[in-house]
Amino acid sequence: MFKKSLAALAIGAAFTGSAFAADVTLYGILDTGLVYLHEAEHDYNGNKTNENSFTEQSGYGTTSRWGIKGTEELGNGMTVGFVLENGFEVDNGSSDNGGRLFGREASLTLAGNFGQVSFGRMGGVGSSAGTYDLVYSMAEVFDGGDYNVWGVAHSGRYDNMLTYQTPEFAGLQATFQYSFDTDSQDDTTTGREGSSHVDRYASAALTGNYGKLQLVAAAEWMNWDSESFYDADTNARYAGRSEKDGQIYYLGGNYDCGFAKTFFLGQYFKGQKVGASDYDLWGSDSLIGDDFTPYSTDGAKGYGLHLGTIFNALAGEWTVGLYYVDGKIENTAMNAGDAGEDIDVNYMGITGRYTYYLSKRTSLYLGAGFSQTKLDVKGLKTEFTDDYKYQVTQVYTGITHTF
Repeated sequence: MFKKSLAALAIGAAFTGSAFAADVTLYGILDTGLVYLHEAEHDYNGNKTNENSFTEQSGYGTTSRWGIKGTEELGNGMTVGFVLENGFEVDNGSSDNGGRLFGREASLTLAGNFGQVSFGRMGGVGSSAGTYDLVYSMAEVFDGGDYNVWGVAHSGRYDNMLTYQTPEFAGLQATFQYSFDTDSQDDTTTGREGSSHVDRYASAALTGNYGKLQLVAAAEWMNWDSESFYDADTNARYAGRSEKDGQIYYLGGNYDCGFAKTFFLGQYFKGQKVGASDYDLWGSDSLIGDDFTPYSTDGAKGYGLHLGTIFNALAGEWTVGLYYVDGKIENTAMNAGDAGEDIDVNYMGITGRYTYYLSKRTSLYLGAGFSQTKLDVKGLKTEFTDDYKYQVTQVYTGITHTF
């Protein structure tokens, strides 16, 4: 810890010219391994393709990252703290931050008897990321899916975020968030921060901690940029944009019965963006097909379910998760002038992982999973002649080290 603190202070000095924080820590996780993928696609015109790959990949066990965090006592029960976190790929050394130095989190927090207030870039309560990762840390067994297997709706990390978290009372704690502009680096928006011409995000969550039982209820809202549907220069419509504001509602938790810890989650969503050229509800740019770029849509609406468990056996830890999503992409037109129609969507996934701990900071893992996405587009008034189906099977192994 002494060497880590010295290193963190040195890095802090490089950024700020001063290294007098009361408590500064450098931390990180490195994860890399080998992955076999089998992808089977039945496209919109009845063509079938199968692809197999065997590669070295970073982040199948957990996302590789490094960061600096610190706190200072201000007196009268008040503290100030910060988190600066950067993501990267171990297999090639590249940055994974969307052009940001600290893309995973850059937050400053003031805490006291009133609770705590945070400012900066951070994850939403349903993002499975960062300081305010509440929904998926409490109610999803992998806290963000098992790489290609996840399926349920979620939020992300957002710029210009203001978060307030109350003190805990009788096991209950409330969290509220608002982002004035979710992506300051989005050059397709021209509006000022906080206006209707940028994407804005808000959330509210209530968590309950009762020993072996943890519960969470949360809601997230996304007010899409009112000008994001059209290119002002050409007056052409941006394909795939949802014209209804996004909403996700969550209810879940976990229970530790001693020999196993069980996670459960239900969600309802609507107004979620879809399409290969935009945000894809199911977690991958190609998961619902590169050709699926609707001219207009009211977005995805439906519900998702998850059940998972963690237990110890054979000198290691086993993690198993099930996912199911059923919904529709509402009022969808593939071309200008087409009548809007609903497209039925179905997703299911199953995955498992075995983890063997070599030490408190180093572990080996072996996992496998399968997922399938289906879109009923055969009856849609488009050039498509068949329903779409995409299946992925993954088998992977790797090593994780924390510092």
